[in-house]
Amino acid sequence: MNLERKILSIIKANIEYKGEITLDSNLIQDLDIDSFNMLMLINAIEDEFSIQVDEADFEKLKIVSDIIEVLKSKYL
Repeated sequence: MNLERKILSIIKANIEYKGEITLDSNLIQDLDIDSFNMLMLINAIEDEFSIQVDEADFEKLKIVSDIIEVLKSKYL
């Protein structure tokens, strides 16, 4: 499974959004992700990839693909 599909799968498993999630989905406006949901996502990503994520890296994210870019550039 490639990174994009893995991240989409993690998001789907950790939020209650029932619609389609794409790489262009806005985390707050489209998916209604709040700070608690973001912490859940960070924890799930850390578990999946066996990494320790700096939460500051995730504070400014706007869309799903931003998560992938941060992971590629700093952690994977």
